[in-house]
Amino acid sequence: MDQQQQASSSLTGAERIRALKDDNAVFTAFDTYPWKKDKNFMSGLYAILGEPGQQNPQASLADMAIHARIFYYAQRIGVNIDFGAYKTWLDTDTNHQAPDVLPEEYHQRDEAKATSAPALDWQKAAPKSDLYIDRKAAAAAQSGSQDQPNYPMGFAEMIKLIQEGKPVPGIRQIPNTVVRNPAVKPVGAMAAPRKPWEKHVAADAQTLPDLPRALDTEFPPLHDDVAVSTSSGTT
Repeated sequence: MDQQQQASSSLTGAERIRALKDDNAVFTAFDTYPWKKDKNFMSGLYAILGEPGQQNPQASLADMAIHARIFYYAQRIGVNIDFGAYKTWLDTDTNHQAPDVLPEEYHQRDEAKATSAPALDWQKAAPKSDLYIDRKAAAAAQSGSQDQPNYPMGFAEMIKLIQEGKPVPGIRQIPNTVVRNPAVKPVGAMAAPRKPWEKHVAADAQTLPDLPRALDTEFPPLHDDVAVSTSSGTT
C-alpha cells in the first residue's frame, strides 16, 4: 500500500492524468486544466477563431473552442478526449459547466446575434452549410503542383484549353476581321438639313459630283481585300 502511494506521489501531473480510467475523472481533469493561463493555447485559439465578427454565422464558437481544447490537450498531456462523449457528459451533469475559454470580444458577437431581429421565412428555408475544407485533397493538390496556383477544377481546365489554343466550350469565337455591309456608304443618300442661319437655297444647289473632291464616296479597301485581289491578279 505504501509502495503504491509512493509510486503515485512520484508521478508528474501529466502522468497522473494519463493514469485516470474513469470518464468522469478524465473529463473533470480536462476541464480543470488552466486553459486561460496557457499562453500557447490562447494564441492558438485566436488563430483558430479568426478576427471577431468574421466567423461563419452558422459556426458555434463554443464547439470550435472545445475542438481546440481537445487537440491541444492531446498534444500537451497525451490524453485523447472524445468530443461526443464529452458533450454527453456535459449534458448529463447539470451541476458542471465547461470552462469558458472564449475571449470577451467573441462573446459580444454572440450577444449581438442573440439580440438581432428574427430571421424571415425565406431566410429560414435557405440551405445552410458550414465552411469545410478537405485538408487531404488540398494537400494532394498542392504537392502535385507546387509552382501553379490552385484554381477550381473547371477554371483549371479552361486555362489548359486556352494555353493549348483549343476552343473553350460555351465561348463564342469572334473573328479578327471586319465584315462591311455593302449597303453602308460614307456619304448618306439624304441631304443634310440646313442650319437656322443658312439661307434658303434650292436642294439641287449642292452638286454631288463635287463631293469626291473633299470626301470619298466609298470606304477604302481592307488589307484582306487587297491581298485577295493581288493574289487573283497574279494567278
